Amino acid sequence: MGNGKKVWNIVQIAAGVFLFGAIIWTLRDIAEKRWNTEEKVMKESSLILYEGPKSLKDASSDDLKNTSEEGRSIGLMHCTDTKIAVDGQECYVYDTNVNHTRQWVANYLPPLSRTPVAYFDFEGRVKIEIEVPGREIDTVKISPLAYGIEPEVNKEAHTVSFTVTEPDNYTVMFNDSPERAVHIFAGSIEQDRPDFDDEKVIYIGPGEWDIESIVPEDGQIIYLSGGAVVHGMINANYAKDIIVMGRGIIDGSHLAGWKGKEAYIPLKFDHCSNITIKGIIVLNSNAWVCQAFDSKDGIIDGVKVISARPNGDGISLQSCENYSVSNCFVRSWDDSLVVKNYDGSSRKISFENMQLWTDLAQSMEIGYETNKGQKENVEITDVSFRNITVLHNFHKPIISIHNADDALISDVLFENITVEDAQMGSGDGDEMPYLIDMHIAQNGNWSSTKERGRIEDVTIRNVNVLAGKECTSRIKGYDETHKIKNVSLQNLEVLGKKITDLSEGGFEVDENTTENICILDN
Repeated sequence: MGNGKKVWNIVQIAAGVFLFGAIIWTLRDIAEKRWNTEEKVMKESSLILYEGPKSLKDASSDDLKNTSEEGRSIGLMHCTDTKIAVDGQECYVYDTNVNHTRQWVANYLPPLSRTPVAYFDFEGRVKIEIEVPGREIDTVKISPLAYGIEPEVNKEAHTVSFTVTEPDNYTVMFNDSPERAVHIFAGSIEQDRPDFDDEKVIYIGPGEWDIESIVPEDGQIIYLSGGAVVHGMINANYAKDIIVMGRGIIDGSHLAGWKGKEAYIPLKFDHCSNITIKGIIVLNSNAWVCQAFDSKDGIIDGVKVISARPNGDGISLQSCENYSVSNCFVRSWDDSLVVKNYDGSSRKISFENMQLWTDLAQSMEIGYETNKGQKENVEITDVSFRNITVLHNFHKPIISIHNADDALISDVLFENITVEDAQMGSGDGDEMPYLIDMHIAQNGNWSSTKERGRIEDVTIRNVNVLAGKECTSRIKGYDETHKIKNVSLQNLEVLGKKITDLSEGGFEVDENTTENICILDN
């Protein structure tokens, strides 16, 4: 195609059969050559940089306009107004879409902004320098704040430099504004790359690829190399023992927003077992991003997500069992992490060591749909959120359990939650401006059952809100039969103030529909 762009057109195959033919052997040759080169680099250096596709367009000032997807191209681009060097070496910077609109837009066409994204792998210590020639720098904040990074700022040169020693996801914000915040995904050097000669391994090398859909078979490994940008999806149904891994990007900017009609989910595994998704980056989904439905024994580790379009939920687990989600970064324009029941029950689900930036809706959500399949004796149980850092929440609750059906929600833990910026209630989020919200409700949009359910045995401990607005919270059941029971709160600190009783913490507790709600001694 034009401009030397690499295009890989895959014919959609019935029954999930994915035929690669001779092109796979060509890719294996490329893989072997690149692997040999990268292996040499790994032996000689503690830093691995990945060049982006040369076919990506350089982002112009017109491309940065804050307008809907019908007003400008939303394609993934090469960033030109932000330069990043790592240990003195140029790091490729992408320009992707984000959304600063704090309210729902009925026509599904909210104005979209852009922000820079870069990634590399390292071990040891590296110095990062960011140059923003067109921007005056007054203040700089580097998250997670727990690292205590104090950058060197050269206002005349428009540069910020700092050193990192831990592989992690770092966000740099200028002048206390989310506009053009820089997301840096600094990963650890891969130690578990698959054998590219294995016939079960599908390797996608550096460059820009148009792939309609990859449908992996049982036992396959899909590897996206660093420097790869795949415009497409990886979806499977009734499959098992699949791994999706690597350092590449799945990008959905070539697709129009779903507008409530047709969602193309970049990572979607329904009725599956033993699925691992590890290390990749997902940008510009046309709807929600990473979905598992009626699946079990899953691992989602080190995945990075940035979504900007309506219903852009980050990681959504629906009627799943025994799922572990860890070490991920999620910036979303809908719920960042969500557990729901679209069919049967949800059990044994854990989220740990996560970074969240929630532009719209909730950061950590259970519900509202808790029995969409209208099954008998459905429950959501043994769900935990541990060691979560919320960089920003602009809209609705940070911690929420919403039961709009007849399920029993029980044995839920929120532990070690750090909120760097609490801005709940912005835009049309003013109806639910809560830090913590537990509610049993009948809802015209979300309820599928006539009867209501219950919420029981919830523990929330070690929550620290560092900055933002004064916070309120709500705990409200449905009636005397459908209550919220046995909620313990411990070691809550909001804007430097220890919360020792419910009224002091701004909790709205409905005494008629709740039982045994207490704040424990620290």
